Amino acid sequence: MTNRPGLLLHVPGDWDVVPDALIELRRHLSDEYGATLEVRPATGYIATPMPQYTGEWSHIVVNEIRSLIHAAFFTLDWLDLEDVG
Repeated sequence: MTNRPGLLLHVPGDWDVVPDALIELRRHLSDEYGATLEVRPATGYIATPMPQYTGEWSHIVVNEIRSLIHAAFFTLDWLDLEDVG
């Protein structure tokens, strides 16, 4: 029996999703690795999306997936509009 890989992704509650990038992440995980993806809002404070890998993953794959995760979620908290105007 193989241990099917999965990715549980905790995302900060104030972050937004890039729909096309999330679709691409889900497709890539499924097509390339037979992996599942579950996205959950974080219940506490985390600064960035926090992946939790289940099953068998190689370090090379984890590094590759990291860029897809960063493309799928974003925040504009760094943008301070109070100083504008």
